[in-house]
Amino acid sequence: MRESYPVEMDARGHIVIPSALRKAKGYGAHTLFLLLPDGDELRLIPAEVRPKREIRMYTNEQIAQALIDGAVTPAGIEEAKAGIRELGLNPDDFHPNM
Repeated sequence: MRESYPVEMDARGHIVIPSALRKAKGYGAHTLFLLLPDGDELRLIPAEVRPKREIRMYTNEQIAQALIDGAVTPAGIEEAKAGIRELGLNPDDFHPNM
């Protein structure tokens, strides 16, 4: 396998991954990738799709409670309270679970 492959972006922003590279890496049609900016470069990383049933949704109240539960120092507590305020909630309504 070669070290680099010259590719060109078309007018619609599409870039074709050369066939030899796709085959060597096992990338098929509809393979999902993450495109990450990395300084002046772009990194293309294969991603994993998780079934929707594995994704948990949290309410703002649950997030606020987790913030306050994770705070262990006075500075951390103040940061947690600021985060709770950003959620539009009153930090005085949340107390660490012991």
